Amino acid sequence: MERNPLVRRLATISLVLIFLVIVAGSVVRATGSGMGCPDWPQCFGYAIPPTSIETLTWAPSKSFQEGQMILKDGNFWVAQVDFTTAEDFNTMNWAVFTKHDYNIFNPVHTWIEYINRLIGALSGLPVLALAVVAVARSRKNWGNSILSVGVLILLLFEAWLGKMVVDGNLVPNQITIHMMGSVAIVLLLLALRARNTKAPAPLPRPVRNGLLFLLLLIVIQIFLGTQTRELVDAALGHDAAVSRLNVIPSIEAMMPKIHRSFAWVILIATSFLYYLRKKHQAAVPGFGALIFAIGLEWTVGVVLYFLGLPKAMQPVHLVLSIGILASISYPLFLSFRKP
Repeated sequence: MERNPLVRRLATISLVLIFLVIVAGSVVRATGSGMGCPDWPQCFGYAIPPTSIETLTWAPSKSFQEGQMILKDGNFWVAQVDFTTAEDFNTMNWAVFTKHDYNIFNPVHTWIEYINRLIGALSGLPVLALAVVAVARSRKNWGNSILSVGVLILLLFEAWLGKMVVDGNLVPNQITIHMMGSVAIVLLLLALRARNTKAPAPLPRPVRNGLLFLLLLIVIQIFLGTQTRELVDAALGHDAAVSRLNVIPSIEAMMPKIHRSFAWVILIATSFLYYLRKKHQAAVPGFGALIFAIGLEWTVGVVLYFLGLPKAMQPVHLVLSIGILASISYPLFLSFRKP
């Protein structure tokens, strides 16, 4: 099997950009900017979104292009044709935006969401190049082709799902699928990079199995965390009387308790993996960083729970979980390589 340095470099660049997309997405969720752009792929009908409410305000002798939006009478209206406004508002030139009932313009939220989309679009470039390069050399390494095309398909699916999330005004289940799709992309890119990296010394089977088990637990915990976050968002959005400090106790569903308790399972599994590594004297790349990240993630989780979900800590919590995922999966994928 041929190792392709170009595939490895493109996979690395793609990983960095996907990681930035996840960071940007977590900032979007933490700041409540998910509907900063009510339409997709444009933002209020513009390629570059507005910075002030004046852009979205109707006025006489003002030019609009088809698809551009205004905020009037508590609704977003969409221009049906290119035209210049007359002295009076003419409903024949406009249609009420009906995909959802969100009708707020917040320039900070708009630009946070726009930057998130911009990074997402940028991440598609190395992924597309990766698929082209891998397929062009598919006869020498068919595994590269399958993985790279899989990443491209998943990224296109994520883009389509992003549109569905916006059109549905942040439909809860779609948000979870969106997050798990990002996890799948990260895993595929790590597997692709590992396939094109020189194999290190093989890991003892017990250590490799321990890594695999811990990886499974981390994926489950990310899913549980996403579900918990959706319940938190719903509680904060539906009841103005609920404060961030009391939002977790106010949730009747069991998911937050399961998410919290599952952290103990991960801590126990990590301790057992540490024991296996020491017993077999196994050289696991980045193992010290992995242990530190899991400990830090545990600490951040405690801070979130007892200090009322501080917004600044929520992106840290998510980013750490993806970093832990990568720290486990990459040496695991390398361990399946033949020297």
